[in-house]
Amino acid sequence: MTSREREILEILKKEPMIAQQALADRLKLNRSSVAVHIANLMKKGYIMGKGYIVSEEKKVTVIGGSNIDLQGFPNESLKLYDSNPGKIETSLGGVGRNISENLAKLDIPVRLISAVGNDFYGQKLIKESEDMGIDMKSSLISDSYPTSMYLSIMDEQNDMRVAISQMEIYELIDETFIQENQLLLKNANIIVLDTNIPKKTIDYIGMNFSDIPIFVDPVSSKKAMRLKDSLKYIHTIKPNRHEVSDLLGIPADTIDDIRKAGEKFLEKGLKQVFISMGSEGVFACDEKIEVFLKAKAKDIKSATGAGDAFMAGIISSYLKGSQLDKACTYATGASLTALKSYSTINPAMSESEIEKTLTDIEFEIKLY
Repeated sequence: MTSREREILEILKKEPMIAQQALADRLKLNRSSVAVHIANLMKKGYIMGKGYIVSEEKKVTVIGGSNIDLQGFPNESLKLYDSNPGKIETSLGGVGRNISENLAKLDIPVRLISAVGNDFYGQKLIKESEDMGIDMKSSLISDSYPTSMYLSIMDEQNDMRVAISQMEIYELIDETFIQENQLLLKNANIIVLDTNIPKKTIDYIGMNFSDIPIFVDPVSSKKAMRLKDSLKYIHTIKPNRHEVSDLLGIPADTIDDIRKAGEKFLEKGLKQVFISMGSEGVFACDEKIEVFLKAKAKDIKSATGAGDAFMAGIISSYLKGSQLDKACTYATGASLTALKSYSTINPAMSESEIEKTLTDIEFEIKLY
C-alpha cells in the first residue's frame, strides 16, 4: 500500500460515504487521481463496493515490551563511585517494539500491543512508533506505573558494566487485557510474543489463539522459562543455545546437540525452530528439512538488534510462503543488515537493503 493509498484509507474508515470530489479537495488532488487510488484499494481488497465499506487490514500483532533505553558512555576510563564526564544516549527499545519497527520498515502492516506509562517517555514511545508506521492504538497507557526503562553504563571499551531495568508495567498485560483485545488477535495473520509479558498471559494466549500462528522470541534464559507450559501452542520459536538448554533441560553445545534440540521442539508440537548459535551460525528445522547456515559478516558497526531483525525476517518469509532454507537465508540477511548500523534498528532496513546485503555475503549452508 502506498502512503497516499493509506492516507485515503484512513479517511474512508472515518467517512465511508465521502464523495470523491470532497476527498480530492481535502487531499489537494484532482478527482481522477483519487478515483485511481480508490480503484487500486478495491483491487487490493482494502475497500469493497458502494459506500467504500472498509475491509479491516490483517496485521501482524506483536505483544511485548516497549521501553526507553538509556546508555551512558564515559569519555575516559570508567571510574566507579564517582561522576564520570561522558555522553548519554536515549533511544526507543524493547524486543516487541524493535521487532515491530523492523516489520514496518519491511512494509508489513504491524500492530504493537504493549504497556507504557502516562508520562513523557510513554508519549514519546507512542508518537515516535506511530510515526514509524506501527499501530499503537491498542497499547495500554497506565497511570499507576511509569514507562519501562533500561539504564546501562558502558566502560571505555563500550562493554556494559552495570545495568538496571524497570519493567513492572508489563504485569498489566494480563488475561483481562488480552480478553478486551481479543478481536484484534483473532484478526491477526500472525501473533508475535516476547517473554517480557507474564507467564499466565502467554499461557492464556496459547490456549485461546493457537489457531493463528504464534511466533515467540524468548528474550533471555530466565524469561524463556515462561514458555515451558505453552510450547505445544507455539508455531515458531527463535531461541539461542542458552535458552534452548534451559527450556529443554539438555545440552546445546555442539551441532549434534542443537539438532537433537530441534527434534525435541518439533516433538512438542512446534512447526518451525530457528536456533541462534551466535558467530557459529544458525540452525533451523521443520517437519521436512534441517538447515545449518553460517555467514561471514562484513562491516559490523554494532552487535545489538540482530536478533530482532532476524525475527522480522522470519515473519516476512512466512507471510511470503518461503521454504525453510530460503527463510533462514533471508532472516540472516536481515540480521546482517542490522549489524551494519550503530543504531539498534538500521535506518536503512528494507527489502532492497536486505537483498543487497545477501549479494555481498558468503554463506556456508548445509541441508540435512
